[in-house]
Amino acid sequence: MARPLAFDPNEKLHQAMMLFWRRGYEATSLQDLVDELGINRFSLYNTFGDKQTLFARVVDVYEQRVFGPLLKTLEPPGEGLTRLETYLDTLAKGLRQQPAVNGCFLQNTVLAGEVRDTQVLNHIRDVFQRLQAALAEVVDGAKAQGEIDESESTQELADYLLMQVQGLIALHGLGAPERAENALRQLKQQIRKW
Repeated sequence: MARPLAFDPNEKLHQAMMLFWRRGYEATSLQDLVDELGINRFSLYNTFGDKQTLFARVVDVYEQRVFGPLLKTLEPPGEGLTRLETYLDTLAKGLRQQPAVNGCFLQNTVLAGEVRDTQVLNHIRDVFQRLQAALAEVVDGAKAQGEIDESESTQELADYLLMQVQGLIALHGLGAPERAENALRQLKQQIRKW
């Protein structure tokens, strides 16, 4: 019979996520993980698998704890630009609550070009595609309510919004939270002119 774990795997996944977030995938060694998580290599491998498998699980944790709740703000009943403003306000609040140097874990991972595992990269792409699809639904809802002209391309506006959101996060991650707040205000004004 296997011995019970002497640690909480969810807590260790969170610690691993924060380490990968700070240092990046390639810069984080197995020894760094052992030191940060406070468990030995055997426990690390036995519980989480190799570094790639652990990283894939960390992406899942990020999606569930950070990305997923934010995405849900685009899903509640009520159509149109109000949903988008709620999403942007929730994003801004979340950015204010985290250190400016973190940025977006998924964005950092993709831009660093460190992860070669296609399964992990496809998972990250899927997460961003879900955001883009949710933004497209908001655009369609705003069109249905007459807030956006029907002739505007839903795909192009959703891509524009995705780019703006990621730009806001990057600006905040560069240590310029005031500039990110100003850019958010400008984005909201621009959206209201659609």
